[in-house]
Amino acid sequence: MKKIGKKIIIKGLKYTIDLILVLLFIGIIVGVFTAIDLIKENPQSANGTYLFNGATMSSSVNNVMISLQNSKSGMSLESVQHKFHMFIFVCGVINYIAFLLVTLQLRQIFNSFSREDYFFPSNSIRIRNIAIVIFIWVIADHITRFIPGITMPYIISSSIGLNSFHDGIIGGVLGINLKMLIVSFIIYALSIVFSYGNTLKEETSLTI
Repeated sequence: MKKIGKKIIIKGLKYTIDLILVLLFIGIIVGVFTAIDLIKENPQSANGTYLFNGATMSSSVNNVMISLQNSKSGMSLESVQHKFHMFIFVCGVINYIAFLLVTLQLRQIFNSFSREDYFFPSNSIRIRNIAIVIFIWVIADHITRFIPGITMPYIISSSIGLNSFHDGIIGGVLGINLKMLIVSFIIYALSIVFSYGNTLKEETSLTI
């Protein structure tokens, strides 16, 4: 009964991951059309809004919010909105790529689990790949959050979810997502455990 229960759970997880992959590939199509719209969008300087002191912009993607002050460089509100939308799109692409790569690795891991080969040689590599993807995503996400401050200087009066060197280099570096960084290290350690388990398995089979 326990064996049947495990098989059902693993099959259920495999189907769930397959469904997620289908949705992710649909997301690629949506992303392409969104990118085309953003590239085609060309905010006009003429007849633009230039008095926007105190206006705010926010996005649930990466939980970002900015407060604006009137531009000293003659940038219109429409131009600021376009730059902000481009920034959010870049954040979304980074998140999407990381999620897709992790999901593909998990699919391969659960495929080996369905054959009841938990210490399959490639599993340790796949788990390590997940750790590396998460680590790179954390670094890329941290760097990306500097973009608005660089592309829209003297316009953002305050922000939530963005990085800046206004508080010094230490302040800019300490804004990194430490929780996910620790998660990547834990997963990497797990890959070492799987690699050790695979070595023991091979030694046992040779002994027999």
